[in-house]
Amino acid sequence: MHNFIEFIDYVYSFYGKGGLYDQNRKKEQIAYALFMYLDRCNDAMDDWDWGDGDSIDRERVRDIMNEIYGPIPVIATAQHFTVLQD
Repeated sequence: MHNFIEFIDYVYSFYGKGGLYDQNRKKEQIAYALFMYLDRCNDAMDDWDWGDGDSIDRERVRDIMNEIYGPIPVIATAQHFTVLQD
């Protein structure tokens, strides 16, 4: 990722309205959780490191949102069960 907006959009594509794992999260919620995550990455007492916006970073931001705003169950849809063709 090259900037915060790209990462926020990336996370939104998973957990925002209509995302792969739709939790109806708002970009403001993602941004707030991202700043909390970056604080933890900067904390010498914490062993979290920024992974350049990879899936671990995305999942950790999701976990922080779930801690703050409460978990939202994801209901499986047909797109979760698509079979890839070889």
